[in-house]
Amino acid sequence: MECEICGCETKKIFIAKIDGAVLRVCEECSKGGEILNIIIKNNEPKREKPPLYYEEDEYELIEGYGKIIEEARKKIGISLEDLARRIGEKESLIRKIEREEIRPSDKIIEKLEKFLKIKLREKFDYRPKENNKKSYKRLRIADVVKIKD
Repeated sequence: MECEICGCETKKIFIAKIDGAVLRVCEECSKGGEILNIIIKNNEPKREKPPLYYEEDEYELIEGYGKIIEEARKKIGISLEDLARRIGEKESLIRKIEREEIRPSDKIIEKLEKFLKIKLREKFDYRPKENNKKSYKRLRIADVVKIKD
């Protein structure tokens, strides 16, 4: 088991109340609070941790999407009003999207991509790179707080 404060692996975990929070900690970290219970780990098989990333592909709107839409619209020679009518949206909405005053919904993005034959989304990979998997470290409380002496 892993201490929720320092991250060390230990067979003996203390359930302790530290500054009002109930945490699973090692013996050393438990000294900073009130011990409520002790758990001793058996030699049971280790469960696999859930992945720290999304399994399915994620997409994000590309930077400068308004300019891309405007240039594609002008390239095929249609007005803002015509584009709005052809994709079934309001002209004011398309104008705000071109100015990047608002972010278009996924439905509108699909309509614009299909009609203008452009790409407005790019794949965003949440997974850590293969060569960095071993150097990836899980964030612990001790990484973000300063422990009082």
